[in-house]
Amino acid sequence: MLEQVKITKFITGYQPEEIISEINVARSSITQTDYPFIEIANFAGGTRAVIRGTRVPVSIVIGYLLMGETPKSIVENILPHLTLAQVHNAIEFYAVFKAQIDKERQENTEEAGKKQLREKLGEEGYRKITGG
Repeated sequence: MLEQVKITKFITGYQPEEIISEINVARSSITQTDYPFIEIANFAGGTRAVIRGTRVPVSIVIGYLLMGETPKSIVENILPHLTLAQVHNAIEFYAVFKAQIDKERQENTEEAGKKQLREKLGEEGYRKITGG
């Protein structure tokens, strides 16, 4: 029997009609059927889960949700080329792969970029190209 995980309103900021009150996610073989709108894409910095056919990372969608946007506001105002179904599928994916997506979000901050530059260029090289 598959272990079921109940996710209850793990992201705040939804309008009442948009609340996904409970999603049952099986923690076993993840297939394209489970996430039809999600694919893994290769980027210069590594692989990322993205909305299929768009190259919009799941981490970006989740970031907007964590800032208080709603799925509806994302598709209407921010990323109008996405559908509600795609955004909801990204949320379902995040529910299962939360640690990986959160790690990706941390690695893509300004501070992480500065740290990476310092490690690659050294302090002197970093100061030379950034002026600081």
